[in-house]
Amino acid sequence: MDLLETDIRAQLQRLLTHPDFAATPQRRAFLSYIVEEHLDGRADQIKGVSIAMSVFGRDETFDQQVDPIVRLEARRLRQDIDGYYAGPGREDPLRLTIPKGGYAPRFERIARLEQTPSSPEDSHPNTRNLQRFSFIGLGMAGISALCAVIWFVSGGLLAGKPSTSEDTLPKGPVVAVLPFDTLGQGPSYFADGLTQQLTSEIVRFRDIWVLPLGSGQRPSHGGIDLQDLRVEFNAEFALEGSVLDKGDTILLSARLIDLKSQRYVWVNDYSIGRSPSEIYVAQDKIIRDVIGKLAGKYGVLTQDAMKAATRTPPSNRDAYDCVLSYYSYQITIDLGRHPAIMDCIQRALVQSPDYAEAWAVLSNLYLQQIRFGLGGDRQQVIAAADTAARRAVEIDPSLAAGYLMQANIRFVRGDIEGFRKSGQIAVGLSPNDNAVLAHYGMRLAFSGEWDEGLAIVDRAIALNPVHPHWYHFPRVFYEFDQGDYQQALTVLNQIDMPNFFWTHLWSVALNANLGQRKVAQSSLKALLLLQPDFEAEANSILSIWQLGDLFEQKLLDSLRKAGLEVDK
Repeated sequence: MDLLETDIRAQLQRLLTHPDFAATPQRRAFLSYIVEEHLDGRADQIKGVSIAMSVFGRDETFDQQVDPIVRLEARRLRQDIDGYYAGPGREDPLRLTIPKGGYAPRFERIARLEQTPSSPEDSHPNTRNLQRFSFIGLGMAGISALCAVIWFVSGGLLAGKPSTSEDTLPKGPVVAVLPFDTLGQGPSYFADGLTQQLTSEIVRFRDIWVLPLGSGQRPSHGGIDLQDLRVEFNAEFALEGSVLDKGDTILLSARLIDLKSQRYVWVNDYSIGRSPSEIYVAQDKIIRDVIGKLAGKYGVLTQDAMKAATRTPPSNRDAYDCVLSYYSYQITIDLGRHPAIMDCIQRALVQSPDYAEAWAVLSNLYLQQIRFGLGGDRQQVIAAADTAARRAVEIDPSLAAGYLMQANIRFVRGDIEGFRKSGQIAVGLSPNDNAVLAHYGMRLAFSGEWDEGLAIVDRAIALNPVHPHWYHFPRVFYEFDQGDYQQALTVLNQIDMPNFFWTHLWSVALNANLGQRKVAQSSLKALLLLQPDFEAEANSILSIWQLGDLFEQKLLDSLRKAGLEVDK
């Protein structure tokens, strides 16, 4: 039965006016536009170009392969709509969807939604459905958002294997490393940290494309369709697992799934003691078994590469736990945990002074004191970070994180040549590690090497579809430097970091330059709530990023337009 225009308009208004419909003003305008085009009989004319020009202010030069804003916002709008119908809209008489592959809306009349009882088979503890499985990490809405971010800079990378350059990105199998589950009552940080360590070790095999799906902030529960990993990320395999702390022993389980056949190609359980050496042995067995399976199929991995993955474990379990806690903390960078994590690492190094990874971690924790205004004498803190990074490199010359910390310290000190040298060593040791690339590329861009730095950051984004949102800040800086404040604001609006002061700082500066004074002042209040001393500390905070006097003055002048009283 055909739907009446009044019914469709009424349903559109339900979404647009409901307080729990999460879409931004831009995505609401997007939704209104495509519905109106549908009602006017032009559904077949709804294209990316028309949406870009009518909704997002693009002109006739718009190229959706270069500027993927429509694809990005369409994916997020689908997520907003799914969230609405999963909650407040579940009893609505009409369901609105935007089918993938196009932008024309579809409407379906729903008499009522019924829940289908689960079959006894579904609840049997030994039944495992490989079509859909759950893990603490990514829900369907999360996957949609994660797919969106990879389109943002790379513009259609998923047409084949994700790529920014066929010469620089891995050519081997695409492996999604999922966050390991915590079973029982054990601490979640252990599984988080273990996932990070396994990911960082596997990524050292240069022929493998690793999607680190356990590296981002994750909702509490959810599920993911294995087909989404194949279709959206072009993944060929998925590595999943779980950790059960039984007190005297730890039960570690790992499974490799062939996503094409949707079958487990390798499963193993490890019952190990609590010492770091036993945990490292189990991790190395997982890596070797997984790599062996992939090598057998692709023939791209060498025994020399497998030997290079061997690591020396710390002598103390407490030290190991502290490093795993740090990795868990880094997922969200909850600054309230910073003092406890730093204290833990410092005590750990008293017990295990030759633990290179812990020294690298400590160096970054020191630098965070400067970046986030956490206190301490600036020069003393930087000197302590330098000492820690040097110690990490001395102990383990193959540790990319050690050289990355050296690079960051030299950057803070203004030694750009030294920064480049250490950064290039870090990238050379782990060229597919998106975190290494993002840190190095961002600082390279800030030092004035925009093209080279942004290209490296773009590669980091392409390598990791769940990258932290701060990876996009260099693009905001660049567009501001070029004077394109509207484009900078468009990029900023994709960054979901409400508790990070950069978000509000840039909202102040960009909206002030665009004449949006009320928005700028509202953002200024949020900035000062997070950084009460920002007016007095602004020059010091900005100086560590080596942006240059002209850039800093331009940014400070923009902040002054909104009423921020910053010393000249």
